[in-house]
Amino acid sequence: MIEVNSKPTNYQAAKSMIEIGEEVTSAHVIDRLIQTGRREVPSRRQLSALMKKDTDFVIVRRNGSKGPLIFKRRA
Repeated sequence: MIEVNSKPTNYQAAKSMIEIGEEVTSAHVIDRLIQTGRREVPSRRQLSALMKKDTDFVIVRRNGSKGPLIFKRRA
């Protein structure tokens, strides 16, 4: 059998750019993806929703009722 190495999904690429213990917002992650030359980038809302569901991320704080969520990667 031949193994085909596929390109990581948008979320996997975004997750790999965040170091353990680092605090980021979804906008920061999208900026990094664009700077590294990623052509397909998820929306801020989509990325934030995926990070909320992922057990590797913890919501550190909400900036009031408005403003971006701040996520911290734990593992």
